[in-house]
Order: sequence, then structure tokens, then C-alpha cells
Amino acid sequence: MSGSEFLASRPQISVQEITEAFDALAPEFEAEARKCEIERRPTAALADLMRQSKIPLAKLPHDVGGCELCPSDQIDFFARLAYVNPTAAWLAFNQNGSLGIIGSNASEEALEKIFTEHPVPLMAAVSSPTGRSEPVEGGYRLTGRWSYASGVTCADYIFLASICPDPPGPLGVIIPTSEVTLHDNWHVAALQGTGSVDVTVENVFVPEEMTFNPFVQQRGGVMYGKIGYRAYVGGENFGFTLGVAQRLVDEIAKLAKNKKRVLDPETVGERGAFQQELGRTDATLRAARAYLIDELDLAEAIAIETDAPLAGPDVARVEAALGWATETVVKACTQLFPYAGAGALHLDSPVQRAFRDLIGSGQHIVATNETLDKWGQALMELAD
Repeated sequence: MSGSEFLASRPQISVQEITEAFDALAPEFEAEARKCEIERRPTAALADLMRQSKIPLAKLPHDVGGCELCPSDQIDFFARLAYVNPTAAWLAFNQNGSLGIIGSNASEEALEKIFTEHPVPLMAAVSSPTGRSEPVEGGYRLTGRWSYASGVTCADYIFLASICPDPPGPLGVIIPTSEVTLHDNWHVAALQGTGSVDVTVENVFVPEEMTFNPFVQQRGGVMYGKIGYRAYVGGENFGFTLGVAQRLVDEIAKLAKNKKRVLDPETVGERGAFQQELGRTDATLRAARAYLIDELDLAEAIAIETDAPLAGPDVARVEAALGWATETVVKACTQLFPYAGAGALHLDSPVQRAFRDLIGSGQHIVATNETLDKWGQALMELAD
């Protein structure tokens, strides 16, 4: 069977199938949340749950049997996961982002190899090109060190971005995780269970068919190559932010119904100040979600209409929406958090986990407020 015949034979999966499987397994997913933090890596049980629910296939192109979930729809999908288990959602973010690009850009031979070995592959990825690929007969020799390889401890393969001297430019490589050295350096305040350690590769041979140009699209819709990196992963990242934020809001609201401060005759929930802050936070979450959905849909529509990569101002606008939405949600929840009281600081509390992971999601490069700088610059240029 040729590579194209193999891809054509792959069964198609729907988003509904994945979400129904996840909902059925949600109690098991939630049971692993604290365990992952204690181990500082995804548990084997969580990895099995990811495969069972087929979550890593949500962003895979239709041509490879995936859902090809569009950026705006990714928000609610990943929020659903993050609400239950932030580690699972962060892994899903990385697995889907990398598998989507591999499904879009990699060779048919690479896809056949990956999906024959693992019908639901667990991927890790680092998109910063901090390694070097030297051309040799039949492929490349890869050497380098990469940081923030989320989920690599349970992954089957890892996608690493590298720089190739001949021809000069970026080169994506896919290697088994057995070929990388893991560094035990994930000692962090947020996203503790993701195992986002550094990895080192030393002179590993990579067959040519397991390499690809990350900017040359072969399959799938415009999100894989025409809306920019931040918009491509924006629905995933903000979905994570929104999911942990909503969990924090819901848990604090439940606490407030019965919680009393010392010498205070009222419950926290009866205080007007709390009610106002709760209402403001909920409204902020809804507004940020609606705004980003509109901007992601607009970016995709422009790319479809023009059949070309987004121009500078369009890229800046959608990226600014992502940065603003994330920053605004983090700020709103930071204002609400003190009402949870000291009890929320216990490590078995879902409130403190949601708060820490919320802060962590805002530190990701796709959500930084640098995006607002660039949009402001674009506005100044448009004003001429």
C-alpha cells in the first residue's frame, strides 16, 4: 500500500466522538490532575486516557483522518479539557498543534510510519529552532538542545525545529522520543504536571522522509499555513486559559456560599463586594471569548478569500486579540482569587491549581502583551 492509499484508508473521526469519549472519562481525567503535579510529569494513566479519547486527533487535517478543528472552535474544545485536568489540556495543546502541522506538511511516508505504529500518536514538540541539522546521505544528522518539550516524557515522537545550512533555512524533524535525552529541570510553580523538560539530541540520524519544511503546506485548510503561528495555536492556548479560569470562578462561587471570615456574620457570598467582583469576572470571561472568536473567524475568512497568508495588519490584529483576551482574563481572576481565602492555598485545592496554571498560560509566547505593541504600531502606520 502506498502512502497516499494509506492516508485515504484512514477512518475519519468527528469532534463529537472525541468530546463524548472525554466526557465519559472525565472522572478518570480529573483523578490524575494532582498525581501529575506530584510526579512533575504526565502519569501513564493520563497518557492512556489521551489515547482512549483520541484527543490528539482534533487538529489533524481531514485528509489524514482528523477533525481539522478550526481555531475559533478550538477555544471551547480545549477549555473543556482544562476545566477538568489542566495537564491533559496542556498536553493536548502541544499534541494537537504539532500533529496538525505534521499532518499538513510531512511526507506521506512519515505519516504512514507514525500512524501505523501508533493509531493515536502522542507527540511532543518544540518550535524554536535551537538545534542544527547537517545534511548527510539519506537524511540529516541532528544535534541541539531544546526547552519546554511539554509531554515528552509520555510521547511516542517529538517534532523539533532546526536550522539547516544546506539549503539554508528551517527544517522540521520527527524522531522517536527514545532518541532524545531528557533533563530533569521542570521544577516550576505552574503547569507542574506537564513535564516540560529540556531535551538534548546528539548527532542523531534522521531519514529524509522524516523531515519537512515547516512552512510548505501539503494538506488541509488555511489555518495550517496562512494565518500565522500565534493564530494557529491561539484557540488552543486561550481555550486552556479560559478553562482554568472558569474552573477557578466556579470553585470560588461554591466556596463563597458557606465560607465566613472570622468575626464576619455574613458569608463571603452574601457580600456585595464579592457579588460585584464575581459578576465582573464572569462578564470578562464571556467578553474575551466572544472577541477572540470573532477575530479568529475573521482571520480565517480573510485567508480563505485571498488564498494567501495574512498581511501584516491582519496578523497584528488577531494576535493582539489573543494577547488582550489572555491578559484580561488573568487580571480579572487575580482580582477574584483573594475571596477564596487561605483554604484555597492547600495543594489539594482545585482553586490554587487553576490560579497557578492560569498565570502560567499567560506566560506563553503566543499570549504575551508584545502583541499589543505590534498592533499599536500597525495602527500608527494605518493612521498615516
